Amino acid sequence: MSVLRAVLPVLLSLLPLFASLSNAEESKKLVTFDYAIADTLSALRQPPLAMAGLAQYRSFYREPLLPDARELGNRFQPNFEYLASLEPDAILISPPAHLNLEGKLSRIADVIKIQLFGESLNIWQNLEQLTREVGGLSDQQQQAEALIDSVEARMSAIAAQIERPGKPLFVAEILDDRHLRLYGAGSLEDMVLTRLGLENAWQGPTNEWGFSILTLSEAFQLEGRFILLHPAYSQYLTDSALPTSGLWQHWLNDTPVSIEANYWPWGGFSSALRFAESLVEALETPTER
Repeated sequence: MSVLRAVLPVLLSLLPLFASLSNAEESKKLVTFDYAIADTLSALRQPPLAMAGLAQYRSFYREPLLPDARELGNRFQPNFEYLASLEPDAILISPPAHLNLEGKLSRIADVIKIQLFGESLNIWQNLEQLTREVGGLSDQQQQAEALIDSVEARMSAIAAQIERPGKPLFVAEILDDRHLRLYGAGSLEDMVLTRLGLENAWQGPTNEWGFSILTLSEAFQLEGRFILLHPAYSQYLTDSALPTSGLWQHWLNDTPVSIEANYWPWGGFSSALRFAESLVEALETPTER
């Protein structure tokens, strides 16, 4: 009995630890092929167990990204055997991407489809829905609502302080020596501009990812203020230097506002905030003439 009395306080002190370990064991093992979903899981402090294309996503950031997530290989050619060995509870994708893999993925775990981007979609509402759905899957419903509220409050604060440019804004990326990408309806960038009370100068049609590709000659005809994402998300521009020779030379002489692209253009609310904060900083920085 004396031994029991001695051990009992120790056992009682360990109960919270046992409970936390039990909850950790009960938490669902979620895998995703989409960064907006991973972005949201991470913001809820429930990062995905594994992610496809993680190495590529990490190459566009200046800081460690999802350090605890495991790499599944190429986004469109994942290691199915390794994925199956992880025994995930669910695999989350965002159509139209990865629909061709749905058959193989569904033999490993339940596939949950969440569509986020597209010209006819309300991106803000979709990201709210994504946050709530991901919060439900990870038993983080209250945290999901708190995240939505905090993002909305931060966006309102940025909108109150941001400089109002005299011209509408083009959000652009240089793809190569002859092509430019412009973000419009259905993009995260357009959503942020709208939330901040700014006008997106590009009102042309966009594809299912919310952007259009223009030639250099078409870009020369545009009138507005350019926000240039730098470095560009492009296989052609592998270093941090913008092209300052050739066909882009005269266009760049107009000195567009440059943003360090430290966010994913098809990310979640965390990426949206990164873009908004970079935008207000860029607009407040005097340009050199």
